[in-house]
Amino acid sequence: MSKNLRYYKNLIDESFIGNILIKKEFTFFLKEKLYLKDSDVYINDKERNLSPGEEDLILDFINKKQNDFPLDYILNSTKFYENEFYVDQRVLIPRPETEILVDYINNYEFIDKARILDIGTGSGCIGISIALSNPQLNVYGSDYSLNALKVADINREELNSDNFYLINADWLSCFRENFFDIIVSNPPYICEEDKHLKNLIHEPREALISSDSGLCDIKKITRQATNILKKNGILVVEHGFNQSIEVRKIFEENNFSDISILKDFQNHPRVTLGVF
Repeated sequence: MSKNLRYYKNLIDESFIGNILIKKEFTFFLKEKLYLKDSDVYINDKERNLSPGEEDLILDFINKKQNDFPLDYILNSTKFYENEFYVDQRVLIPRPETEILVDYINNYEFIDKARILDIGTGSGCIGISIALSNPQLNVYGSDYSLNALKVADINREELNSDNFYLINADWLSCFRENFFDIIVSNPPYICEEDKHLKNLIHEPREALISSDSGLCDIKKITRQATNILKKNGILVVEHGFNQSIEVRKIFEENNFSDISILKDFQNHPRVTLGVF
């Protein structure tokens, strides 16, 4: 016999005692995944009997939250730069801080048919957001992970991003010299000892961790970009809030000029850019 919604609300209370965040996430889940209205959730929960399929979804939610799954992975959806993107455990969940990188590009004055590359595109959220805001540009998204590219392709099709093109590549290894006007990246930059990793157990570690105190991939990208960027091309790289001094040195050692820093919403240095 099917149970009503009140039963599962009580089960959530018993399973996650005192956890207000889980209760809020459960309410959001009910509206997004089961398409319930506020009246169903708050007023008629005792009368709202659930179908077997709905009960399975709720039990799956409870099981995954008991294993600390982020809500975005449970919903297979995340919000980034005014659009909904499909996400699963093959890709990182984009952070709000990354939107400042997209903002910079979207406020840049481009020449017609400029080429932009989003390296390590993951879900495609950076490249697609740029492509949608700049239909006159050719935007490329590259990733070493074929699984990540499959997710990016889902988003490319769902959001009708016709000027966004996907490429399987190990950073910049396969591109012609002097090909791109701008290269952007949110690469792995967390070192293996970072305490924040304990909260990121379900996200792909290869997209998070980099050796050499988190700087190995940034060094590789910066070095390779000197061959791939056109003259006066721009490299834009997101990094940890405590890495800006080291990243600036990496840019200087590779002959980038006009180096500047973009700060995130907490006023932390989050993005470094330079002209080659």
